[in-house]
Amino acid sequence: MFIKVFRLKTTNMEKLNQNSILSFKDELHARPYIKLSNNLRTFHFAYLIKENDEKKNWNYLDKFLKKINFQRLPNEVSKYWVAEGKDLIVRYECHTEFISLTLIYSNKIDNKNKNKPKLFDENFLRLLPLDFLKNFPGQHFLSSWIEMVPSNYNFRPIDIEQFFYHDNFAGSKVAEDGANVFMSFKSDRTNFLGSGFRRVFIQNKNLRTRRTGRLLQRIVELETYQVLSLLGLPQVRQETLNLSNLEKQITHITKSVSKTAKKNLDKKSILYPDYQKDLNELSYVVAKIEEIDSATNYRLSATAAYYKLVEQRIQDLRENRMESFQTNNEFLSRRLQPAVRTSEAFSRRLESLATRAQRADNLVRTQIEMGVQIQNKNLLASMELRARAQLRLQQTVESLSIVAITYYIVGLLSTMVKPINFNNLIISRTMFLALSVPIILILIWFIAKMVRKKINKIK
Repeated sequence: MFIKVFRLKTTNMEKLNQNSILSFKDELHARPYIKLSNNLRTFHFAYLIKENDEKKNWNYLDKFLKKINFQRLPNEVSKYWVAEGKDLIVRYECHTEFISLTLIYSNKIDNKNKNKPKLFDENFLRLLPLDFLKNFPGQHFLSSWIEMVPSNYNFRPIDIEQFFYHDNFAGSKVAEDGANVFMSFKSDRTNFLGSGFRRVFIQNKNLRTRRTGRLLQRIVELETYQVLSLLGLPQVRQETLNLSNLEKQITHITKSVSKTAKKNLDKKSILYPDYQKDLNELSYVVAKIEEIDSATNYRLSATAAYYKLVEQRIQDLRENRMESFQTNNEFLSRRLQPAVRTSEAFSRRLESLATRAQRADNLVRTQIEMGVQIQNKNLLASMELRARAQLRLQQTVESLSIVAITYYIVGLLSTMVKPINFNNLIISRTMFLALSVPIILILIWFIAKMVRKKINKIK
């Protein structure tokens, strides 16, 4: 029976391991790049989600695809899905804390004039499913409008400025000079979904379909991760003021303890004040630091992780400089790095403040313990004085007791010898009693000494 159960468990474990291996293998190919043409109008949207929003988003997307006569989604929720129609590709991708939705329209850009393609036609926005995008479950945080056309024209900054309506953008050669990418990193004037689009122009020179899909996906991820890496900055700025106040409290307490310690160095009698108020204040500071750390720890870790992804995506682009343009790497290094460094500095400052608060707490507790020890020392010294006084009083009482006992014994002896006739004896009754007094006194003193010795041995 045991062997049968053991074999059954072993078989189940083997099946579980096989399923895990298969799931790992599937994960490596779970998000493939799409084969795309070189005339693309792409709209990318990203939404922050909660833990229970994934199934809700899946069902919401399924209703939308049914409405536009696309193939229905499977019942089982998936992290990745691509739905392809005649003129539209819908790419859905679910991550830990956000969902990205990409709408790719093929051959919608008028590119008859190779030198001046009709890019970012705002009339096309009327064709977008505004209600679907506006009511998509989650918090919208990014809209990107990416235009890609085949061209070998040498665009100048003034040409790109006509597409972006500002002069603060970046451009570079990517994919071994297979394409040029121009990115604005700034919302346009459309105010679509209340925020407008961040525009990207891709000049496709000679990329194949697979490399085109790969480049588009890297641009989309670069846009998304760049925004996500900045989500923690407002929270960092808000909590920085709280950290400054906590630092002032710790400094005030340590200065107070330092002044008291310095005064005690110059005094023969050391006095320690009541540090209960300082200890309570430090307990509040430590609790507040822990509260801030709990509130910001995930966001700060996510900021560092997303920034590494941004750096990786820029590296994957394999940029080369274009004349009169700053590269995307230079632009992001100048704009994004300070924000990320601010988050890193906040994290280090929070950790340092926690260490300082712990040291201050140990310092105050040490002072309290020293004060208690001095009080105990004074109390023991006072008890010793009292014990000595009590011992002397006891010794005095013992001496008086010996005298009193001698007095009573002599009186008892006087009563006992009263019937005796001392006329026929050598000494009189009075002389006999007088001689017996020192003898009785010495005898009682000796007995008391023997009893004290026995008591001391017992102790």
